Amino acid sequence: MKDLGKLHYFLGIEVTFAGDSMHLTQSKYALDLLQCTKFLDAKPISIPVSSGQKLSAYVGEPHTNPETYRSIVAAL
Repeated sequence: MKDLGKLHYFLGIEVTFAGDSMHLTQSKYALDLLQCTKFLDAKPISIPVSSGQKLSAYVGEPHTNPETYRSIVAAL
């Protein structure tokens, strides 16, 4: 083994150092996931669905590519 220097990025976690402290963040991982799903330019809303709305597994269109959906869920 050899010393590779200070740690910057490991397993989706970005590491920054400030004095004696270390700060861990997953912002790069989140941005990569948003870019992969083409949601990077999506506009945020306060509530994703109407409150009190009944949900059903049988309403709506199925995903056109289930593999993409599975990979996104697996990344979470």
